This record gives sequence, C-alpha cells and structure tokens, in this order.
Amino acid sequence: MIHSVLVAYFLHQFQTPVTVPYREDKSVEYIRTVEQRGALTVTASTAKAGSIAPGSTRVEMLKLRLSASCADDIPIQTITIQRRGLGENSDISAVYALHRGVRISQARSVEKRDGLLDLSLRNVVIPKCTEEDISVYADISENASPAGEHTFELKGIDAKKATVRIDQQLGDFTRPQRTAGPPVGQISIEYLKVNERVHYGSRQRLGRFTLSADNKDDHYVYAMTFTNSGSARNDDLKNIFLEFRNRKVSDVATSLTGDAVRLTFNPPLVLQKNQTLQYSLRGDIRASRSRTIQLQIEESADIEAAPKRGR
Repeated sequence: MIHSVLVAYFLHQFQTPVTVPYREDKSVEYIRTVEQRGALTVTASTAKAGSIAPGSTRVEMLKLRLSASCADDIPIQTITIQRRGLGENSDISAVYALHRGVRISQARSVEKRDGLLDLSLRNVVIPKCTEEDISVYADISENASPAGEHTFELKGIDAKKATVRIDQQLGDFTRPQRTAGPPVGQISIEYLKVNERVHYGSRQRLGRFTLSADNKDDHYVYAMTFTNSGSARNDDLKNIFLEFRNRKVSDVATSLTGDAVRLTFNPPLVLQKNQTLQYSLRGDIRASRSRTIQLQIEESADIEAAPKRGR
C-alpha cells in the first residue's frame, strides 16, 4: 500500500506539464505597435527644369506628397533616392530633405556610383487621414561641370509596417536641372567667444558670430536655423532672436523645437560682398544648470540666402 502511494507521488511530481496552446496577442496596443497596417500613398515629381549656377544652395530637386490612410499615423524613417543625368555625382555637394521649411535630415553627398542615396529622417510622422509635403533639396558644388544635368528619382520609402504605393508622375524625370553660368558668391560663418557668463534669466546672450560674404555677390539672408549640440531642448530656451548692434533683427521664436530654432528676417538681412557683420543670439534661459547650450549652424543649407542680382 505504501509502495503504491510513493509511486503515485513520484508520477505526480515529475509528470510533463500541461502545454497551454499559444494564443497570439491581438490586443489593440499590439496591433497598433507591431501589426500596423496603414497605407501611404506618395506622389513624386521633380522640380521645374531650369539652369542653376555652380555654388547654389537649397535647390529644390524632388517634391513628395505623402497621403496617409485613416488606419493609423505613419512614421517615415528613410527616403531612398537616386541621382540621374549626364552630370557627375560630385557636382552635388549635399542632398537633404525639408518639411515645412525645416531640414529634417542630415546633408549627404552622393557617394555611390549608381547615385543611390538614403536620407534618414528625424521624427517625421504623417498623421492618419492627412497629407504632408516633403521636398528634397541639393547644394551645387562651386566646381560643378558646365552643362551638367541632374535630376532625382524616388526609389523607396521605409514607413515601418505601412503599405507604401509610389506614383512617379509620367514624364517628370526627363526634365533635368542644368548647371550654367558663373559661380555664385558664398557666405561663411565664424563663431566668437561669449565674454559674459550665461545663466538662468531673460535676454541672455546665447552666442556670438560673424557672417562674411566673399567678393562675388551681395546677398539677401532670409532665415537661419540653429541647432543645439548641447542638452537643452524645447522650453529650456524661450523667446530666441538675433541682435545686431543692440537691435533686434529677426522674428522671436517662442522656444526651441526639439534641439533647433529657425529665425526669419523681415525684411531680409543684406550682406554685401566683402562685408563682415557681427550678430548676437539672445534668449530666455529656463533650464537648470545640468542643461548645456551650444547653438550653431549645422549645415550650410541652414543659412537661407540668395544672391542679390539686378537693380
């Protein structure tokens, strides 16, 4: 009797556990984050054909209209494009994407022989049931070959789990931009030391710099975008503007947008050839001491300017 009880106890302790059938998680959160099935429709068209001078910046090359279905918001991570045309890849010094006038990717050169290029986007989400425009711009090398031809074609978009349909408008890719004419003048920036200590408070001097033009052209400067390489973000800095000779010369940005701020000028700043002007960047510091501030122009395209031509 005792032997039977011990055998029964042994079998009870070491029997194979019951296998519960696997049931796939189909919660709303799982479907939203893992099985996103939104649809994105992209209409791609090249910019109007024309002549562009060597040294030109912020030349629109490709325009994208992105339409999200009503299933979910759609994050856009990467845009893949390809340079085409008779010119050399080296004629293009930088390529980048803009959304609502703000650069949303790092500037990249066209390094691959086939002209393929990936642009990684920063925090771009197309809300459901809406449309957004993203444009691809290029800077042209000062040494670009005369009569070079350049156009860009959209090859793909990484939108995570969303289904992407691309509509390349027929005939658009037969209209290249051609490099022609003398090189345009260039603007350079040099950062200066901030003499006074920066601390919590209003109208603090956040930076000092000079803008200089070479001997080729006078320039209109329409806007400048500064990126903070420090840790301050959003409302850590408020009421930001540019100052020239103790006079406000830009609009006032209410705060950083993430790590960047775009300041516009109305009327535009005028920078004459061979001229150097000094500016100060001011704002209200609302951050703790642990936050750091180093606002600078990250890419040459962040200075929105054009040569002043004609009368």
